[in-house]
Order: sequence, then C-alpha cells, then structure tokens
Amino acid sequence: MDKSVARKEILNKLKNLDNQEDVQYLYNQLFETEEWMNASSIGVTLSTDIEIDTKPIIDMALNHNKKVYVPKVINKSDMEFIEYNNETKLLVNKMGIAEPINGDGIDINQIDLLIVPGMAFDMSNNNRLGYGGGYYDRVLVDYPGNTIALADRIRMYEKSIWKVDDFDQQVETIIHSNFK
Repeated sequence: MDKSVARKEILNKLKNLDNQEDVQYLYNQLFETEEWMNASSIGVTLSTDIEIDTKPIIDMALNHNKKVYVPKVINKSDMEFIEYNNETKLLVNKMGIAEPINGDGIDINQIDLLIVPGMAFDMSNNNRLGYGGGYYDRVLVDYPGNTIALADRIRMYEKSIWKVDDFDQQVETIIHSNFK
C-alpha cells in the first residue's frame, strides 16, 4: 500500500482511539528497559494529539535527573535536538508541533536513547511509518545510540501494510501492547 494511503487509513483509526490502558502498559515497559535505565540523556518528541503522549516520559526522565532533548525543525530536511526542562519556552510550528524557542542544542550522537515517533510499526522487521517528512529517517541513518518506539494496538502491525523504501530506517526495539 502506498504510504500516503496507509497514513490516511491509520490516521482515521487514531482519531477515535481510547488507548489509555495500552499507553500506561507501554510506559511501564519502557521504564523497565535496560536502555531507559542506563540512559542519562533521552531524545523524545513533544507529542501531538494523534501520538502517544510523551509528557509522562519527559516527566519521568526529568524526575530521574536524565537530560531531555526535543527536536526542532531547522529547515525542510533537518532538525536539531534542544535541551528541554521546566524553563523551556515552546512555540507551535506550522506543522502543529510544539518546539523549543530557547535552550542549548546537542549533537544527536551524544543522546543515549531516542524515543522514535511513528504512525505505525511492524513486528516482522521493526519498520516504521513516519509522518512523511523523513526527518527521523535522516537522523537514524548514522545514529549510534539506542532507539525505542512505543506502539499501541492501532500503530502495531504484524507486517508492514505500507511500502517500505530503501531509505526507511528501522527502530531497534518496539514496545507494544498487542497487534492485529
């Protein structure tokens, strides 16, 4: 299936999803991973309404004295990660994503763990269907740290229903509640 068709299909399902039980399970599983426990720095998005809420992840990281870095789009093909804390000022960009307007950037390779967003993931190859900008595919190409994605029952597929391209990057670990 074409990626844009898959995105529309998945987006329609996400709009009516009550996934609170799934999500709490995902958080608990994440916080018990070695990758989480060993990381002193976490890269994570500031979630939108259709994504798994990242606020509990950010709060847990900050409460455990982990540095948190969130992405900021700097042009059509690049983003940088900026340190996030309680003083960080945010602005919603034209894509509807909150981004920091102040704070120090960091080389992505210095972040221990990236929590990778996505519309969908597959169990067979750890493929991810992103939101169409390719930002994370470009970041993940040479990223040496650990990558984890969280997938509720709507986001998790046994096999990709979308076309996987050569430039698409997999995620090391997908924590999921169950799949179709």
